Formats: sequence, C-alpha cells, structure tokens
Amino acid sequence: MPILPDMGWIKKNRNMSSQQDMRYEMRHIDERNLDGIMKLQDIVSQRLKDREIFRTHSADYFIAHLRMNSSSIGAFTDDGLIAYSILYFPGENEDNFGRDISLHADEMNRVAHLATVAVHPAYRGNSLQKSMYAVSLDAVRKMGCKHVCCMVSPKNFVSLQNIFSHGFLIKALKMKFDRRLRYIMHRHLDYPGTVCSEEVMIKSTDVWGQKCLLKRGFFGYGAVAHPGGFSVSYGRDRRSASSII
Repeated sequence: MPILPDMGWIKKNRNMSSQQDMRYEMRHIDERNLDGIMKLQDIVSQRLKDREIFRTHSADYFIAHLRMNSSSIGAFTDDGLIAYSILYFPGENEDNFGRDISLHADEMNRVAHLATVAVHPAYRGNSLQKSMYAVSLDAVRKMGCKHVCCMVSPKNFVSLQNIFSHGFLIKALKMKFDRRLRYIMHRHLDYPGTVCSEEVMIKSTDVWGQKCLLKRGFFGYGAVAHPGGFSVSYGRDRRSASSII
C-alpha cells in the first residue's frame, strides 16, 4: 500500500504553553490499525461536552469498512494514530445517503460516504480534518465515484465549516442512525453547486425552518458563528445542481 505524500510538522497542544512541534505522516490504514482506532474513538468521545455530535462505532463496523477498500487514511506521530478518516462505498444498500437526497437509482453505485472522522483533542487546530478530507476526495475521484456524501450534526459548527470548505452542500436534514438529527451533505464531483439567488440565513436550531427551505429547493452552503450558536446560509442554484446526476 503506497505511502501518501502528506507529511510534515504540526503542533501538539496548539495554543497552549505546553505545545510541541511533532512530525506527522498520513498513510492508508487497515485492520492492523484497529486498536489505535478504537482507542482514539474512545478518547474523542470521552472529551466531548455533548457526545450526541459524535457517533461511536463497534470494532466490527471498522473492520467491515477497512476491508472494503484501501482508501481510509490515518495521521500518525510518535504518539501513534492521532486522526483517521474512514471511507465507505454503500452501493445499492439501504443506508446509501443518495436515497436521502433523491439521487437517481442508477447513480447509487457511484456514491461514496465520508463515513467517520476523528482527531485527537491534543492535535486539533492543525486542519487535519480538512487535510484528510482533501486526500479522501482525491481517492474517491480516482475510483470513479461522482457523488460524495456525509452526515454532520447541526450542533457541530467546526465540522460543518470544514465540510463546506470542500464544496459540500446541505441537501437534507433528518433523523438518522440512533435517532440523531443530522445534515446530509453532498458534493457532486463534476458539477459543484453555486448560489445565485434568494439567499437566506437561518439559525441552526431552527429545524422546521431549515426543512421548509430544503423542501422548496434551497440548500445550505455556509455557516457563520454568533453569540450563543451559529446560523446557516441557504440559497438556490439557477442551474439546479441538486438535480444534476
């Protein structure tokens, strides 16, 4: 399995007096990294103020996804695995997010999921999530997929911004696994959406209002923080990018 070209230096405990320069390397991960994945998942989950925003998975879940392809990646320092991004190719399975955003049936086999991502709390602030997404999108494109989807909690401003920065759009807002409210994000790798008219900004906590906008053909394309939370920008695309397959 080839080593990915992304390597260099990052800060451990960034913005703290104890910060250290650490050399990191990004590379493909497989079943041999399962222990590190499970340990990192536990660390991330335990340190969250609101655990609802981060869905944990069993060892069997990770094994199944790691066996499916060689495109999942991890970032490593002398501390071991400090971040991971898992890809999933759902095909025609019922859990394909393409169904949530009304993709045509013949497009289901060209959908990839950014299934789950985690970054060790000590290494946040180094844009690792954004870097891993960029590598994952390049891998997905080379594998011939046209659609990339993922879920993001409406409470997770940082992850939402990272996803927006890679050209993803909110196409749905609904209860998903474990009855958790999630944005369904989508990027068409050939036809990125562009906002042209009828822009609306709405609080992330206004679930009903956002669902109404989505039903009317709007999609979310940006987020802005404000005291007490954040708002999401919605708009329409004159080219109807959401219907392009």
